[in-house]
Amino acid sequence: MPVSAPGVQAAAVYPLPNAQRAGHDPPMADPLPDDWLAAFFDRLVAVGPNVLDAGCGPGMDAATLARKGFAVTAFDRKKSVAGKWLPPVDHLLADVRALPFRPATFDTAIASLSLHYLPWDETLAAFAGVGATVRPGGLFLFRVNASDDVHHGAGQGEEVEPGFFQVPTALVRHAETKRFFTEAAVRAVIPAQFSVLHLVHRTIRRYQHPKQVWECLLTRDA
Repeated sequence: MPVSAPGVQAAAVYPLPNAQRAGHDPPMADPLPDDWLAAFFDRLVAVGPNVLDAGCGPGMDAATLARKGFAVTAFDRKKSVAGKWLPPVDHLLADVRALPFRPATFDTAIASLSLHYLPWDETLAAFAGVGATVRPGGLFLFRVNASDDVHHGAGQGEEVEPGFFQVPTALVRHAETKRFFTEAAVRAVIPAQFSVLHLVHRTIRRYQHPKQVWECLLTRDA
């Protein structure tokens, strides 16, 4: 049964300490190196070479996968100033709300920190849309902001939906809004035809300050 945003986000899994102040990392030209995909290479190889990178940003993950021999298609709604969209990756401009791909086209879809900028209904549609590009038996690997990501905006700005904030104008970088997920919210966006293989809360060092994320690997039911 679908879960609404208010019901999902009502209780934070990771309550913020009273002394901990929310904030935003200062803008950076490019994220720091982040070898998060290495733990999943064997699984990705096992299901096949065709990978979609949804919301690829500067293209770092797409380039990493291409170097490992995957045939990568990567898209974002705008080209990153810092990014180098180069062959052999097939890059294109596209919006996750209107995907140009046929269903079941890819062996794996990845979405690293790219599906947490939309209102709840559009977030559900975005996850369903990316999931639909994955063939039966394929994988969907993603990361999203966690609700305790205080160094990167959790709890800061106007809360327009539970867990969904208007980014202060002076700090807008990727988008004017940003969502922060509880575990329940992550589970609620998983498309119905997928099963969870891995769901972990992690601290990553992609930016100047530590970032809290949910990392999730799904398999599409055959």
